[in-house]
Amino acid sequence: MRIMLKKIICCSVCVLSISSVVLAAEVYPSKIEYVENGGITEIHKIYELKADEDPSTIPRYSFEQNGYKYILKDIIEKEIPNFETKEYTESITVESQTNKIEDILPLIPVQKDITTEDGFSGTMELDISTIDVQSKGTGTSSYTITATRIYPNLAGADLQYIPKTTVENGNTLQFSSVRWQTDNTENVDGYAIADRYTAVVTYSGTGTKSYRKGYTVTAEYKGTLSKTSVDITEYTAVFGGEKLEVEVVNVNDFKWQYGLIPLGGIAVALIAVGLYKLKKKGARKNEDFDKKPDEKIEEESQYNYVGLSDSDDNADTSIRS
Repeated sequence: MRIMLKKIICCSVCVLSISSVVLAAEVYPSKIEYVENGGITEIHKIYELKADEDPSTIPRYSFEQNGYKYILKDIIEKEIPNFETKEYTESITVESQTNKIEDILPLIPVQKDITTEDGFSGTMELDISTIDVQSKGTGTSSYTITATRIYPNLAGADLQYIPKTTVENGNTLQFSSVRWQTDNTENVDGYAIADRYTAVVTYSGTGTKSYRKGYTVTAEYKGTLSKTSVDITEYTAVFGGEKLEVEVVNVNDFKWQYGLIPLGGIAVALIAVGLYKLKKKGARKNEDFDKKPDEKIEEESQYNYVGLSDSDDNADTSIRS
């Protein structure tokens, strides 16, 4: 019996524990509305659930309230958009060959469409006051320098008459090539023989020059970005009400058989009491029958003279004799 009782208690505790978990998992409405729909009373229980909440936890069981029984008819789902805005600034960097603002502005759009990593987007405006131009420094480059020199009236077409170097804009150039021209001829034995020459000499060399590497331009775009997200879904549990019927008992329809049940119980109780008293009385008679005559007389005298005191002992003795 004890083992069976322990099992029943354990099962009850388990059922209560499971019920507690289920109840704890249920969600609660954020708002309750009472609606009349075509003559039917409805209760709308509105739940606002986040994306990580399970809509199956919405209670669906029927309930009674104010004389009505409410039964779930439908669950309506509606997404609630969440509109957010924020002020935003974004910097950009471009390269320019000059530091003149008229050359820089075409490189930077007046407006810019921006979308951030967290989903905000919008069109932003260029803040001209934030434009900043910084030089990238200078560099040097080499280039080839060439120069031409003409040397006329030379006695012969011989390189010994030509200088091997020359100077051009401060740069020393080296002999590169020569082109000879005849300036004059002499008739010797009927032949025209050149006796004067002009040398056209080309000199070349390498020069260096410095230059600016360019400019770095930074600017800022400013504006308001927005984002629309669906973080909350609204669920409306619609319960339709049905009026409860109150059962009225008609006295005329009362069955006489039902009245006999309590009456029968009372009769049985009375019979039991009567039988107990009769049995007790019969037991007392049997005791009197078994007593001796002298005991009976003594007992009767006790009943008959209970009011006598100790001084009346003589009278009592005479009566018994």
